[in-house]
Amino acid sequence: MIENEVSEMTADNSESGYIFGLADLRLVDFRNYALAEATLSPGFNVIAGPNAQGKTNFLEAIYLLSTARLLRGQRDAEAIREGAGRARVEGTLLGSSTSIGVDLAAGVRKRAQLNGLSLPRASDLLGRIPSVCVSTVDMEIVRGEPSERRLFIDLEMSALYPAYLRDLTHYKRALEQRNALLKDSREWMKPAETFEVWEEQLAKHGSALRKHRQQYLEILQPSLAESHRHMGQGEALEVRYDLRDPATESEDLLCALGATRGQDVARGSTSPGPHRDDLAFTIDGRDVRLFGSQGQQRTAVIALKMATLEVTRAQFGAPPVLLLDDIFSDLDLTRRENLVKLVIAKAGQAVLTCTEAAAVGPEILELAKVFEVRAGSIQAQ
Repeated sequence: MIENEVSEMTADNSESGYIFGLADLRLVDFRNYALAEATLSPGFNVIAGPNAQGKTNFLEAIYLLSTARLLRGQRDAEAIREGAGRARVEGTLLGSSTSIGVDLAAGVRKRAQLNGLSLPRASDLLGRIPSVCVSTVDMEIVRGEPSERRLFIDLEMSALYPAYLRDLTHYKRALEQRNALLKDSREWMKPAETFEVWEEQLAKHGSALRKHRQQYLEILQPSLAESHRHMGQGEALEVRYDLRDPATESEDLLCALGATRGQDVARGSTSPGPHRDDLAFTIDGRDVRLFGSQGQQRTAVIALKMATLEVTRAQFGAPPVLLLDDIFSDLDLTRRENLVKLVIAKAGQAVLTCTEAAAVGPEILELAKVFEVRAGSIQAQ
């Protein structure tokens, strides 16, 4: 499953010598930018400036081109500059003349383009410039609800594995249809065959999702443990897949869906399946969400993101773009120094935001192109 897909991807990218990243970026009416353009370094880029001036907005534009999603999980229309009717983000890929873009407009789906031609779906951008982003909102991966952890693994795997994205898309569609039938059945019970057509889809794609997720976490675990050690922690960080029901095979999941249909009608939603699964993070066997200190939780998140960077680099043959949103100020001196070493050792193109450029440390600063952001304008220093 995953191994075959990975080997094909790695071979393709390794032979081409491709480097993931953006050569330039252009924003039009995005967040607080009326118009902004920047030529980026293929290495380190430091975006410095006071709070609320647009640093995170600039980084979010790169994230949008990478994932077709906003960094802060808001509605697309909220990223359009006040007073404007639409927003656009576009950039040129490193080492080529290939351009990608995303248009946002109120009341309509976002539109993505490749070399000026519209793509069928915005999600077709996934994999063009894989990225790993670390920001304060990522703390919710460890301490938040299960939906935050499912979103993390879905985003990471959708960017890496086209087969996973296909299974996820089919699964979500079937889940919506079954849930709609469940709610309708409260007033007028639907015949069993009406449910069965969607339950077969849920069983087929749900089983595939669970197997993909378990396999990915097995691949991720060694890099996770290594990244955690490099952050200066003697404790052992582990992640495991937490099944909320035992049905991993499609036949078992199909039986579970049929068996729970009656109670699912009463609750109006589907009980079994990967949409209710979770990830469990432990440090020395103790649940990080329940028992971890704020420092342990923050270090666990950073280790997780650096592990995903390492796995992506191994699988694609090139490191993804690393986006670090003002996280250095939240770390003590030891963790900050260890993170700097990790970034220098593992990152390809990186974009780091901070209030003062010096916060990233002299080792990165001497290698970086520095930009200053003020009131929705960005200038190279």
